[in-house]
Amino acid sequence: MNTVKIGVVDKELQYVERLAAFLNRYEKQLWNVVAFTDYEALEKYMAERHIDMLATTKKELITKYRSIYPESCYIWLTDYRERVGRGIANEGYYSVYRYQSARVIGDSLKDIVEYLGLTARSVKVSAIMYSPVGRCGKTTLARNFIKDNSGGKWLYIGMEDYGGLAGDDHGGLGDEDHGAEDFLYYVKERRKEDVLNIIAGCEGYIPSPFSLFDTRQIDGDDIEWFLKLFESETMYKGVLFDIGTGVMGSLSMMIFFDHIIVPFINDEKAAAKKKHFEELLKAYELEELFERIHFLDMDMGDHMDEMKMLLG
Repeated sequence: MNTVKIGVVDKELQYVERLAAFLNRYEKQLWNVVAFTDYEALEKYMAERHIDMLATTKKELITKYRSIYPESCYIWLTDYRERVGRGIANEGYYSVYRYQSARVIGDSLKDIVEYLGLTARSVKVSAIMYSPVGRCGKTTLARNFIKDNSGGKWLYIGMEDYGGLAGDDHGGLGDEDHGAEDFLYYVKERRKEDVLNIIAGCEGYIPSPFSLFDTRQIDGDDIEWFLKLFESETMYKGVLFDIGTGVMGSLSMMIFFDHIIVPFINDEKAAAKKKHFEELLKAYELEELFERIHFLDMDMGDHMDEMKMLLG
């Protein structure tokens, strides 16, 4: 179980110290709570380390940090008698009455932690959908899986050869205009906050860029950097890369993924391409990948149940 990092912020030293001390005793196996009264110290801390949940009496701090760290959860410790625990956050934050007992505040925070699954944030799954066989239904299957697992569970990242075609309806996923065109560029440039901002607003779907040449720039180092960021900074359960044959710079890029899903169809030419793909893995001494590869015969059903069992 991942320990949740919580920051409690107020100018009143006695309030935050007592609340933090109680919370650390109350659920010491669940979270680690740090008290802040100095806003500059908080800013420095958040820039250097990740905080899963920020609880503060100052609503303006929530507005400020939500735009910088949208992946974190925010709690407004209000002067009003309301307790909003599990469920949808109001305007991107939860409200908890600050003058009730510390135990009730603790119960509220625990509700939210459990509802959002913050203790499991370090257990992420990464998968790549790749096929040497064209027009086998790879992208349709990937999109249908993401749609079926909507609600913040899985993130789709398109890296198709010609995915940014006019008229692409994105399979009913997300909004076409949410700034995702520059996503891979931001990954390449290691622009952490820009990457996280796009993920926060993409509704689980980042389409392929208009230019396949942009996609071809992504290499193994970029994939590794992104997956580490995804592991520590996002609330998605898993990420699924949909990669076209013409943009795979090197088969060794696959080593960074937990699962490699390879759809194929049963005809002579497709069978030859599938066999050649397997021979290439052996030629490049990547036989270890066979343990992670899942071949899907697209002529045998829609495979949604198999995808769910495989990826959860």
